[in-house]
Amino acid sequence: MRTRGDGEDAARPERSGGRAGGPDAGGAAVAGSARGGLVGRAEELAALRRLLAQGRLVTVVGGAGMGKSLLVEHVAAAVGGSLPDGVVRVRWWDGGRTRRRTVVQTVAEVLDGEVGPGEDSAGPSDSVGLAGGGAAVGAAQIAACLRSRRMLLVLDDFDPVRVECVRLVRALLEEAPEVRVLAAGRHPLGLGDETVLRLGPLAVAGDAGQGVRSPADADAGTYADVSSEAGPAVVLFLERVRAARRGSTRAGLDPGPAGTGDDLSSYARTGPAPRPGAGTRPDGDPPDLRAAREICRRLEGVPLAIELAAAQAVDRSLGRLARMLESGQGWLAARGAPLRRHRSLRAAVGSGYALCGTAERTVWARLSVFAGDFDEDAAVFVCGGGGLGAQDVPAALARLVLASVVEPVHDPGGVLTPRFRMSAAVREFGAERLRSAGEAAAAISRHLYWHGHVASTAHHLWSTGLHEQATALVRDGEADLCAALTRQPSGADQASMALALAVDLWFWWALCGNAREGREHLLRLLPLGRTDTPVCGQALWLAGWLAVCTGSPDAADLLGQAWRVALLAGDDATVGRVCHVLGALALDEGRTERAIAHLREAADTIPAHAEHGPPAAVSWALLAVAQAQAGRPRDARRSVRRALAGSQPRHDLWTRCMTQYAQALVDHLRGRRSRAWRRAHKALAGAIGMAGAARAPVARRADGGGAALLAGEAPGAADGGALPAVTTMAGPPGVALVHQLIADIAEGRPPKPCLTARRGPDR
Repeated sequence: MRTRGDGEDAARPERSGGRAGGPDAGGAAVAGSARGGLVGRAEELAALRRLLAQGRLVTVVGGAGMGKSLLVEHVAAAVGGSLPDGVVRVRWWDGGRTRRRTVVQTVAEVLDGEVGPGEDSAGPSDSVGLAGGGAAVGAAQIAACLRSRRMLLVLDDFDPVRVECVRLVRALLEEAPEVRVLAAGRHPLGLGDETVLRLGPLAVAGDAGQGVRSPADADAGTYADVSSEAGPAVVLFLERVRAARRGSTRAGLDPGPAGTGDDLSSYARTGPAPRPGAGTRPDGDPPDLRAAREICRRLEGVPLAIELAAAQAVDRSLGRLARMLESGQGWLAARGAPLRRHRSLRAAVGSGYALCGTAERTVWARLSVFAGDFDEDAAVFVCGGGGLGAQDVPAALARLVLASVVEPVHDPGGVLTPRFRMSAAVREFGAERLRSAGEAAAAISRHLYWHGHVASTAHHLWSTGLHEQATALVRDGEADLCAALTRQPSGADQASMALALAVDLWFWWALCGNAREGREHLLRLLPLGRTDTPVCGQALWLAGWLAVCTGSPDAADLLGQAWRVALLAGDDATVGRVCHVLGALALDEGRTERAIAHLREAADTIPAHAEHGPPAAVSWALLAVAQAQAGRPRDARRSVRRALAGSQPRHDLWTRCMTQYAQALVDHLRGRRSRAWRRAHKALAGAIGMAGAARAPVARRADGGGAALLAGEAPGAADGGALPAVTTMAGPPGVALVHQLIADIAEGRPPKPCLTARRGPDR
């Protein structure tokens, strides 16, 4: 293998193999072992070899630090032996100064020993006969010289000279039919015959029931069978940590803090074993493995970030390192990396930023306010303005996707709306650029305004009976909705906007198992917003309702404040809903007469088409339940008829479920078991529908969630997750509560005086 160059900033041409023999496997092995070998890329390695056998041009594309060069290096070493003329590898870019030579001149230099008079010739241009060193003419000359060759040309890190590489590769594809090209970069070449392999991050979690093994030999100190839950990212991290600590020990440095539980020698060959004084989880994972998994999760499985973090573990415990990564990861760095841009994570990301145009840089910076997935409409709204037209944002976004800065979440060619995301490192770099440009406040304001619109849309979808669509919309934007609520408002007006967003998500907090989170958001924002707006009373009422759902002791105080604010504002809907929650709370506590009084006032006060909360029909249905419990079946029947009189029972799942439950209860008290049984099963279907709308659709669940619902269990009960349905009468009747009524009807038992289901965990 030969290497030519003019220092660190030069292109790095390499030659392996020849007509008479196989590739210089030793050189490739040394390069690979120097970086610790290839971990967790077996599928990509096999796929890349298959694509090279099927096509002449394959490009490995991925973001900064994904390990493209290492994968290409291993593939070149593997396939070089089958090619009579071996492998020629040219690495161009190391993030340094602009090259003094063209791509054609660089390729000609590494080929001069084969196509020219010899290595001691005057220069690459003379050896291949380039006329004046012109790039276009030189590409044709090289293609002509390689017409009869069977070889693999590897173009690594071609991004700064992509246009020149396209000319050369096009000429080779047209004139040299036996030459195959393997390219690696952040952007595809864009030629018609190109096959693109996108390289993603390493998985943090492994396959259940299978230990994850490193590809290296166990004698070399790998972590065999680390854990059934440890993925390739964790294996890579643990290997690099142990290698770094070995190196520091040989150098006479302190290998790490003693007594912190970070001695990783127990992982070698035999897997994890608890040590004296180190706590373990019930599954046997020691603290080191848990910390390693958390570190890899925060680094999102990016190999370069994992290696840089492992270098920091020489003088830090893994637990401390995980806590340091909570504030960001751009600070990760390591000395002695062979490539300049790999010496820090910020440099790796910034090298891609340097290749972007002005519009792409602006969009990159403004997109950093998104905490999760986003679609094109959101990007246009947030990124437009300030010298960048809205019509220019989609094109800039598409170019960022091609450059592997922005990752597509859904396939743009599928039936789902295309959505995109940015990795944590890319987002952190963009946020730094946004602050330096003085545009952070404007971008955050636009982000809040957009997601206020998203929350309002979800609220209207829920109010019109499209419950699954509403929850799907919130679920897709959950990370950004929470970010919009979590950021510190710049003033009272912005705090009121955030409060309005939280109130629009009332169904997500109260009915979908997120009551505790919603209450925390409301209690933090209420002191910051304006008190002379209707949204203040609605937020106080919602906070009180969520306090009832979570069993918090401040429920009565919050409801009292909401009552006073609503009375002063003349907000009948909020006054009525305060009465509804008080009635539900009294019914839970067994104070039936008090509950009847509150619920009757709520049913009479809430306007017919009031928004942001339970409709009047729900108050009528719950009043019927209370009256049935008090032994007033005739009054309960009248209340049920009032609940059915409006339009809500036809499209609102909560109203329909509560009304059918009340009808079944009244029929059961009147001795009409057959009718009560049928209506109770309709109420059960509604309760299952509410639970399904609160979670992902049952058809998408792979863990038997649908069977659990039919068996009367709420989703998440089996795995310790949150129960989606509210478990007090302040919300819709849960599955277990309806099952109890069905059992009472089947056995002819009178209903129990307390209708409250046991509270489950709430996230």
